[in-house]
Parts: sequence; C-alpha cells; structure tokens
Amino acid sequence: MKKILPILVVGILVLSGIGAVAITSDSDDSSNEIAKKSETSTLSISSVDIKEYDNEYIEIELEDVSTYVMNPGDPVLPKIVKTVELPFGASNIEVALTVNNVQEHEIEKEIRPASPHIPLIATEEEIIVTPAKNEDVYSSEELFPSTWYNYQVSSGLNDENIRATHVAISIYPIRYSPKLNKISVAESAEIKITYDSSDVNLFSTDDEYDMVIIAPKKFTLLLNRLVQHKNDHNMKTYLKTTESIYKDKKYDGVDKPEDIKLFIKDAIETHNIKYVLLVGGLKNQIWANPRENRNYGARDWYVPVRYHNFFDDPEHPLTIAKIFDPGVISDLYYADIYNGEAEFDDWDSNDDGVIGAWNHPNEEIEDDVIDMYPDVALGRLACRNLLEVRNVVNKIINYENNAYGKEWFKRMVVVSGDGFLDQEDLDFQWDTNPLPDGEYTIYARSKSPDGPFGEEEEITITLDREQATSITFNHDDHLRISEYPDEAIAEIVSVSGGDILGNTDYFENISEGQAYGNSVTGWANINFTKGILHIRGKTYDPSPYGNVTNIHVWIKNDAGDVVFDDWRNGSEMYYEGEWVTGEKELNGGGGALYYLPEDFEREILWASNGKYASVDDIMEALGAGCGFAFMSGHGNPYVWSDHYPGIPGNRRNGGTPDFLTVAFKPNILPLIPTNPLKKLGNYNKLPILLIGGCHNSQFNVSMIPAFLDKHNEQNTWCHGVPAPECFGWRFVSTPRQGAIATIGNTGLGYGVLGKDCTTNGLDGGICIEFFKQYGNEYTENEGVAYLGDVYIQTQQTYHDDFDMYFLDHAKSLTQWVLLGDPSLRIGGYPEIVAL
Repeated sequence: MKKILPILVVGILVLSGIGAVAITSDSDDSSNEIAKKSETSTLSISSVDIKEYDNEYIEIELEDVSTYVMNPGDPVLPKIVKTVELPFGASNIEVALTVNNVQEHEIEKEIRPASPHIPLIATEEEIIVTPAKNEDVYSSEELFPSTWYNYQVSSGLNDENIRATHVAISIYPIRYSPKLNKISVAESAEIKITYDSSDVNLFSTDDEYDMVIIAPKKFTLLLNRLVQHKNDHNMKTYLKTTESIYKDKKYDGVDKPEDIKLFIKDAIETHNIKYVLLVGGLKNQIWANPRENRNYGARDWYVPVRYHNFFDDPEHPLTIAKIFDPGVISDLYYADIYNGEAEFDDWDSNDDGVIGAWNHPNEEIEDDVIDMYPDVALGRLACRNLLEVRNVVNKIINYENNAYGKEWFKRMVVVSGDGFLDQEDLDFQWDTNPLPDGEYTIYARSKSPDGPFGEEEEITITLDREQATSITFNHDDHLRISEYPDEAIAEIVSVSGGDILGNTDYFENISEGQAYGNSVTGWANINFTKGILHIRGKTYDPSPYGNVTNIHVWIKNDAGDVVFDDWRNGSEMYYEGEWVTGEKELNGGGGALYYLPEDFEREILWASNGKYASVDDIMEALGAGCGFAFMSGHGNPYVWSDHYPGIPGNRRNGGTPDFLTVAFKPNILPLIPTNPLKKLGNYNKLPILLIGGCHNSQFNVSMIPAFLDKHNEQNTWCHGVPAPECFGWRFVSTPRQGAIATIGNTGLGYGVLGKDCTTNGLDGGICIEFFKQYGNEYTENEGVAYLGDVYIQTQQTYHDDFDMYFLDHAKSLTQWVLLGDPSLRIGGYPEIVAL
C-alpha cells in the first residue's frame, strides 16, 4: 500500500470543465525519498459576454463559469477555480501562471458591485447594511483584481478518502480598470506547479479503523451499543474516553481542546480513521458556563469546545450596530489537523496564545494563518445527560437498521420566504412647478410581465405654496395582502395621504428600522426639493419566483386630468430563501432542489405559495417523514423564521410565523420550558435537516445565562428567553422524533440581496453545495452515501471556491457544525442486523 499511495495522488488535476488542458509531470531528482516534481497545464478561456445589468451598471460573464469574485462593494468578475491534488507532505510548492494574448476592451458603464453581506438574525433590531460600492476600487486606474491569479495550499482527505495536499488556484481571466473604463481579457493561460515530493508515509495501514468516538467515561456503557452496531455494519469503530486522553502525556496540549486534537492526530496516523464522533455537550441545561476564556470552554463541558477569535471588521457598520460575534464555536478546529505543509495546525500560527485570531479589536493581536481544510469528517452529539445519549443512540441504530427502502425517505421538505428587501430605487420625479395649487391624487399599480394589474395604490395630497411642506413616511403594504400568492403590489412610501407640498424643501433619510435595506439604494427616502417630488416605493409580485414586475405611476388633478404619467419596467425583486431552496437556476447557480436526485418527492413550503402560513404547516410536512429538510431563513438559538414576499410593512410586520423549539405554559411559575417538537409526530421517519439562519446550532446555551442576557451582553443571542438547548440540537436530542442530524451555524450566518443569493456562497451557498455533493454521491454510488463524506466534500469545495482570505466566507465555513453521526449511512443499510 505504501508504494501505491503516491501513484494514486500524484498529478491528479481536477478541472471545472473550461478549456483544454494538457498535463505533464517531470522528475529532476532520482532520490527515493525526495523528488522534484512539476506539472503544467494549458487553459483556454471561453468567450466573454457583456450584459446590461441596470441603468447604471453592466455585468460580465464567461460561458460555463458560475464562480465569481464577489466581495461586497467590489466589481463582480468571473473566476475559474482549478484544484490540484499532490502527495500528502508535498513541500516547496510554487505555482506560476502566465497569461497569453491579453486584449484590452473599452466598456461604456461600470461593472456592477457585489452585494453586501447581511446577517440572518431573527430580531427586529435595526441592521445597518454596508454601502453597495467600494470607492477605493472604483476610483482607481489599477487593474482589479491586482493579479491574474492566487492560490492556497491545504491538507485534507480527497474524494477517495485518501489524504493529500490540495492546491486551489483562483484564476481571474478578466481584470478591470474602473477609472479607465477598460477590461483586460486573457485568451489563454499556462499553469506550472513545482513541488518536492516525499515517499514518507505517516499513516499506518496495519490496524485500520473507520471511526473513533470520543466521550466521557460516564457515557461509555450506552455508547458501547453504538460501537457494536457500527462494527456489525463493518464501520470499524472504537471508543476513547476524554479522561484517558487527558491522562496520557502524549496528548499534552496547551489546553483540553488541543489535547483532544492531538489524540485525533494520533488516531489518524495510527489507525487511519476517516470519521470522528464527539459525544458530549454542556453538563447542564439550567446553568452552565459556556467558556472559561476567549479560546475554549471545558470545565462545564463533557467534551470541550474551541472558540476561534474571528471578529467582524471593527470599522464595519455592523459592528457599530453591535451585531457581531466575538468568536464562535468551531468544531472544524478538531477536524483540521494538518496545515498545507502537513504539519500539526494548532490555529495559533504566531504563538501568541490567541487561537484563530482575525480582525481582533486589540490591534496588538495579529491574525493567524489557518488551514481550514478538514482532515477527517467530524460530527458532534452535544448530549447533556445520559437520557440524551440513550435517545440519540437509539435513533441512529433504528435509522440505519430500518430506513432503507422506506417511501418516506425519498422526500425532501423545504421551508423559506424572502430573506432581504432588495427593492431598487424607483425614483419617479414629479415636477410640480408648472402646476397650480390644489388637490392631486397619486396612483400606482404593478403587474408581472404576463399577469394582470394588481390593486391600485391611491394617495391624495395637497399642493399649497402658502404653507410649509409636510411629508410623512408610510409603509403599510402588509395591510393590503390577504393571502398568498396574490396579485402584484405597488406601494408608495415616500408620501402619505393628507401631506402638503408647500414652499419649503424637505429631505429625510429613512432609517433601516423603518425601511429595511434602504441604506443601500435609498429606495424609501423622502425628498421634495425645488418643487420636485421624488415618488419612491415598492413593486413586487407576491407569488413563487415573482421576481420581475412593471409599475405604472400616474397623477390626476382634482378635475380628473392626468398631469403626470410614467413607468418603470423590469423591476427585479428576489425572495432569496425561496431561490436558495428552490428548483430553478439563477445567475448560473441552482437552489437546493435543483441538485436533488430526480426520484425524490419535493414538498415546497414557501411564504409566497401560501404553504408556509403557520408553524402547523411545517409541523405537518415534517411529521409525514422525509429524508431531507432545508429551512432557509433567519434565526437565533431557539427560533427560526423568515419574511413574507417583499417584506410588507417592514421586518416587524412582514415576518412569517416563528418556529420555536422552546415554549412556556402561561401562568405557571417558575417558568418550565416545554419542547414543541414532541408533537411533531415523525416517529422514526427522521430527516437530515439543514438550517439556514444565525446561531440556530449554537449549542452552548443554558437557561439561566440565556435568561439573564436580555440585551445580548454575554452574546447568548437568546434575548432573555431561557433556552435550555439550541434549535439544531433540540431536533436531534428529541427522542424518536425531530431529525437524525442537523447542520447549521454556531454564529451569525450571512446572506446577500437579490440575484446573487445562489452563487455568492455564505449561508445559502454552503447549504446548496451540500445537496449538490449529495446528488453527486447518490448518482455515482448508486444511492449509497455517508453523511460525513457529503459534509466534508461540501466543506472542501466551499473552501476552494470561495476566498478564505475574506472573513465572512471563512466564518461561514468554520461555524457550520454537524450535530450528528458523520459515519451515518444516509437512508440506512439494506440489511437489518439483530442486536
């Protein structure tokens, strides 16, 4: 096996289907231990397509390319990602790329900027959205990006569960000089990689296991059933207690999390394990301290947690709004054993004692360089007590023994709505100067391109130059929709009935609390200047995929004569969560259902189709049983929700019903939380549930700290609600019902406005990638797939496709936790094993 391994991994070039590639490999050193290797390839760039984006911007596409440079406020440009696998331990890696036949082209408009990244919180507190355009880039003559390529080197498992060195090369075939209105386009490129290859093999093949379970001694008796079950199914598994790890001086790290990580490294090198299951959460649901310091929590944990120290940009407007995470739980820390040089990665590259530092408020603390590429597929069962251990062990054994071939498994439930308000500025400008004083009525109505007009909006105002101007904001489209789907909505917000247009100018910058998303486009600002009224508002079609509408605005005087008439055609609004979960392709990328195998039934609960009108709708759909579920929206540790299409009446009025995993019976003291999931009814018909939203899988909460944290000063994100467990873990820990596993965020999830929602990564993108990877596994392996394989392939692909030097992407990856068994055979085993 030692002689075969280098042949399997040397020179495997994984391509994204663009251009023609020729590969050669040469050795200039005959040594048995170290040989100088090189690989070359040629890349042909496909044709460039320049399209109108709106009145202000253009967008540039390449055929068959769906990956883009999409950092907020920067120009959106195509990006080609090539991944190369080298032998594990390859060193002195150098990548050189030479572009050929570069052509310059002048363009008439600026290239559109990427959408801002917005947190998916489930509260009504004000969110300040980042500006839409990076003026430092757009005012420069320098080419953007600054180079034709960059690359990152990591270590981890490949698709064949063989450990390798991974080189991800991001190629920018089009670069842009904004101030000069020019783009530079490469016709082709040559890539050369050189490295030193070693025959040294760290991994033993004499005593192989597939999985190790790490748990406290207290849980071993119950877990022995799971170990036996796994071995009966030829998933070779053994159990290691945390106590034995802490006692062994071989695993003497800087703290208990590093002790655990050093043991996992040893298990990889001794037993060649591929899966790690941590069994243990906080020790108490009522009161438990989630962390001793900024780096870890251990004293009140059965299996400790690592907190990394990623901080949102201190100068970012989100920080001003106090919406940021001061470090979050990252179980990826335990899975990321080696760095790109095949050395142990302690996530403290500068040895300053601050683990995983990035944008730390203390300027003296430098950023760490972190690999972030998993070397094992790792999941956690965050059990708080013996009862939970028994419940989850029973669920796993029953699922793997009995789910196979069941009709309910071939079903997926998706739940979502409108993630963000992405209304563009309509800005109808009515010049009142030629008109006499008197009453005027403003009318507006909207329609989809192929549909009827919706209800008219009607506002009567007075033009009176003897008085001062008096204008008020009005956002009440939530009062005009009785059911979903409905006809197209036209809503005027920048002027209200009874307002006076007088002899003074008036301007008001409407706050985010009044008009969500206004800070990006100014779609709701009030403006009456020099006799010109700027009429602003919304137009949307509250039905599935109702992303394009035309709006007509006209004004009549008191005699019924039309004094103003104008249209805005092709106005776009996207219900982000519905596209993320949906079946259609958008902007080069599909939603989750787009990649689901065709033989799965789809149950679509959307706010726009009227099937997500109450929590009972979700309970009924999940209660019928399904193999997968995906809820894409907003959240906190105990609740998940979203918005109705167009977010009518702003966030407070436009929110969908809250799905709670904690409830309280009224008039009972002390407050005793109940578990609504016990009424779910999906007994032993359990899905793998993906949860899109903030903090839904933040499994460090307990009742008293959450109750005392009414103002989020301790960052439980529970806002004074005494939650005993988080949303994601509640689904797994509930006996016989809920979910077999969940995947979600331990920190703030992020999304984007509008049409980039399926291609810009972040929370929606990483969940979509999971279903893409499952579809591939299902097709290639005739329906056989293991949860950890899909999970780790998703992590690796996300790592390669999105720039890990950008904090929001790195945070989206490192906080995305699997609460479940990574060795789980999805859909169960075909044979039933008698226990």
